[in-house]
Amino acid sequence: MTASSSPPGHNAMPRVADVCGDDADVLALSVVRFVAAGYMTSDVACWDAAFDGAERLLGADEGGRFVAGVVGIVRALRAERDRDWSFMPATCCRVTGHECALVGLIGRGRRCLWDEVARGAAEITGRDAAPRLVAALRAAVGTIDAAADRLGTAPPRRPAGAALH
Repeated sequence: MTASSSPPGHNAMPRVADVCGDDADVLALSVVRFVAAGYMTSDVACWDAAFDGAERLLGADEGGRFVAGVVGIVRALRAERDRDWSFMPATCCRVTGHECALVGLIGRGRRCLWDEVARGAAEITGRDAAPRLVAALRAAVGTIDAAADRLGTAPPRRPAGAALH
């Protein structure tokens, strides 16, 4: 079947492959989704699935650190955002607008664009500032970058303070 399943005039949500820059971004999004589902359902199996997936790809030590960093991002987001947050199931190939914004924010953090991260975090949370989310991103990006290196898909990064020309 080659016809689109979307109604005419309806734009489909973007795909994970179009939003995530590398496999570490995909894994981070997956962990976000599992953790968000765990909060929504109060089912620890969702959190276990996040750990299982990360540990399978990165090993027990690095996988656990990866999930811990992403959980810190989700907890900060929950603490500083007063509105609902939409997310897809962990295995879905589509991405909500909220997820796109978060993946973009993680990407800016991985590129050490901290002024942009601060502005984006404030926008995502609907506040003037979101210091807890910025701090969580600062704490997590090293682990996400290490995962990208291990997965062999690290995007080029610029050192903190380096000029873009």
